[in-house]
Amino acid sequence: MYPKYKFEIVTMDSLAYSAEDVESVIMPAAKGYLGVLKGHMPYVTRLSGGVISVKRDAAAAVSDKEWNITGGFAKILADSVTIFADRLEEKKL
Repeated sequence: MYPKYKFEIVTMDSLAYSAEDVESVIMPAAKGYLGVLKGHMPYVTRLSGGVISVKRDAAAAVSDKEWNITGGFAKILADSVTIFADRLEEKKL
């Protein structure tokens, strides 16, 4: 098991998702998909269109939640990740 961290997705209208117990997030960054575990170096990146995947257990074969995103930004800190989404739609798993 990996250490857990806080993960949030924010849209112009609301807080779309918030969890305190995430181990892994994969997101469509400007230059390709970016995976984040706790302790990642601080980083701000533009997001392109694609799929955001969240796992509460990083070793799990399947994501706990997924969203389609059209773009936005991500703020990555050592103990949290916040995504500011332009448009977001939850995928059915």
